[in-house]
Amino acid sequence: MPRACGDSINAVYWQKYQGAIWQEQTESEAEQTMWEKIKYGLSQMAARGCACMLAVLVLVAAGSTDSYGAGKSKDSSVIESIAINFKTTFGEPEEIPDPEITMQATGCSLGDIQFMTDYDRWKPGKKVRVDITVEAEEGKVFPTSLNRTQCKVTGASFVSAKALDNTHMQVRVDYIPVTVLGKTESAGWSKMSHTRAVWKSVDFAPGYSLILYCDDKVVKRTTSETASIDLSEYMKDENRTYYYEVKAIPVSSDDKKYFKEGEFVTSTDQVLDWEDTPEGQESINNSGASGDGGSIKGNNYVLPDGTKERNKWKKVSGQWYFFDEDGNMVRGWRNIGGFWYYMAQDGSMQTGWVNPDGSAWYYLNDNGEMCTGWIQPEPGVWYHMDASGHMQYGWVAVDGKWYYMGGDGKMLTGWTQVAGVWYYLHENGSMAVNTTIDGWYIGADGVAQR
Repeated sequence: MPRACGDSINAVYWQKYQGAIWQEQTESEAEQTMWEKIKYGLSQMAARGCACMLAVLVLVAAGSTDSYGAGKSKDSSVIESIAINFKTTFGEPEEIPDPEITMQATGCSLGDIQFMTDYDRWKPGKKVRVDITVEAEEGKVFPTSLNRTQCKVTGASFVSAKALDNTHMQVRVDYIPVTVLGKTESAGWSKMSHTRAVWKSVDFAPGYSLILYCDDKVVKRTTSETASIDLSEYMKDENRTYYYEVKAIPVSSDDKKYFKEGEFVTSTDQVLDWEDTPEGQESINNSGASGDGGSIKGNNYVLPDGTKERNKWKKVSGQWYFFDEDGNMVRGWRNIGGFWYYMAQDGSMQTGWVNPDGSAWYYLNDNGEMCTGWIQPEPGVWYHMDASGHMQYGWVAVDGKWYYMGGDGKMLTGWTQVAGVWYYLHENGSMAVNTTIDGWYIGADGVAQR
């Protein structure tokens, strides 16, 4: 009978024990070890018919389970909130400083920080993806994910926070670099139009602020989004000295978050001749001559005394013409003063896009000069012209980096498929290498693979 009683009690508590094992199977390794020991004790005591001791052990085990649950509710091992801060201070002009990244949280610390864009490709005002690994301390674990309320990010934009495993979480953010704008290296006047201010563009500059002076008195304050501006409306007096000051500035409210304005640079002086004044221009346009009494006769520009102008530009009826060393009007391509120009069959200087023989496109700036290298004829649209001025297509290597130009010559960005192969082109157009983007591994050859 004692044996039967022991068997009955053993059966009841064995069921409870199995239920306890199922309930606790996801707990820590230490708890699993405890239950294995209890199971061993149960089997030994059941074999010996020690029903009373068996009951005591199971009750102790149940009490142990209740105690763990109570302790867990009071002091959770799950990390439920973190706060990450990006702090950036403006440095020297044209410097793009690294942000200082700190974290406030209990039970974890900052681990690896990886910027997905190489530093030399950073552009102020443009997003840089950052992956931050947060490491849990011993006894702490992460949930599957945290939302933007649980993972607060300041100084950057929250993207996601997902657990890599129980003790590591990856926080993904978008950071936007900042800079103090530099100053232009030169500021002067167009060779074609003496009232057009031109200066060398400043890296990353959204726009420019300009102050025009006449004999040291302010005439006009204005802004421009390009590195040149026509000031003829404000330059009207002959034999007076004009100059301007120009500096790079942020333009929009968003620009002002990431850019600080640069320093003013003073231009060279400009003294207008009669033909540069409104009266002179009106006379030229009405007479069809350059204001010197001359006019185009046949293939030459002839002055009132019958002499021909040689090696000179002449503006007639709003169009520019160049007359060579023999006084003849130039047509087609001509190198003048180290720059290439293209004159139509009527001799007029061309600007903008030209394709003279149908074999290649060229771009001539407002001064008529042929452009090489990178050009941006319209905001946000880039082309690359080779050393001969030809617009390029397909893969182009520039300064050790690869870029891809579409069938229309425009530089492409983002994910691009070429000949059935996927590549990723950064915001500046350069091909990504040796990195992982959107879950794709990209090797040294730029080919993306899952």
